[in-house]
Amino acid sequence: MISDYVTIALSFVIGLSVFLSMPVVFTRGMDLKRMLLYNSFAIGILVFLMVDIYGDVSGIFGSNTITDPMELLFIAAFVLAFSFFVLPKGSRDPEENPKRTSMLAAIGIGFQNLTEGLVFGSAGAAGLLPVYVVSIIGFSMQNVTEGFPIAVPFVGTGKMEKRFLVGAFLLGGLPTVIGTLIGINFFSNAFIVLFDALASAAILYVVLVLFHININKSMSREKRERDGLVWLTYLGILAGFAAAFVVNYIVVA
Repeated sequence: MISDYVTIALSFVIGLSVFLSMPVVFTRGMDLKRMLLYNSFAIGILVFLMVDIYGDVSGIFGSNTITDPMELLFIAAFVLAFSFFVLPKGSRDPEENPKRTSMLAAIGIGFQNLTEGLVFGSAGAAGLLPVYVVSIIGFSMQNVTEGFPIAVPFVGTGKMEKRFLVGAFLLGGLPTVIGTLIGINFFSNAFIVLFDALASAAILYVVLVLFHININKSMSREKRERDGLVWLTYLGILAGFAAAFVVNYIVVA
């Protein structure tokens, strides 16, 4: 059995690794192409994260039918959460509200990190050293990339607030610690499914917002430049997805 104090201390290291993405917003002299590339790179990371989340929860579903209780829980929580994120009036003008986009990215990543904390805490309590070590390396590396979408909504806006951003990064990272504390004493597949559903809903919303911003800004340009910016968006998404995939592959391998 691994010491609970060591596990909790390491969960702080894992959770706070999201702060390594923070320097992104301090970049000065950001032109449109670079801003759109950052946005689309963040989209790619988030898309991979959604795929990764579903890969995790699909193993929990007990059957291939939609009547499986765990699958119903996932669908219900996802639909309700996504509806909640979409309905507020502020969601209709995403370019004017980078705070909301950043906060929802942090919420989605926070819920996902909560489930990772559950796995990490339970691995420590059970003395599963291989899972424990892989979790430390893997979750930390993933958090470095996952912090990027929290910072990106402020890139090029001139509206960045340091206190708010620190709070958003803590919201995204510290749930790892909360999940670890729970996982040391208790583990539930229902918790994994529920929190991953909430994470997926928030992440999907942020993906749509960032994509909307990229396409809107691209469409306002002349045709030749517009086509180039749209292709830049697609390539940036692929690059972000590939980067997240490589990080995950290195960890799993």
